[in-house]
Amino acid sequence: MTKSYDPPLATNPHAPLYRVDKGIRSAQQRLDAAIDAKRHHTSQNLAHEVIKEAREGLKKSEQLRALRIKELARQAGAEAVGKWPDEGHGV
Repeated sequence: MTKSYDPPLATNPHAPLYRVDKGIRSAQQRLDAAIDAKRHHTSQNLAHEVIKEAREGLKKSEQLRALRIKELARQAGAEAVGKWPDEGHGV
């Protein structure tokens, strides 16, 4: 079961979050593959390690996405301030 994200994962290659979202999709696929491998193989200890690493990779990807969203919001805020100077402070 995949997590739902807000905003949803970008599918447009020109979107600012596309590269980060692509990393999340890749990490989710690695986790799914590791879980499937655990079901079909007898080396449970190795499977647990691979699943642990895949979960850590997914967590890092999600943290990168959160940082990128904050960065984009900060940039949008800075652009908004630059475009719309406060009225009443002028001469």
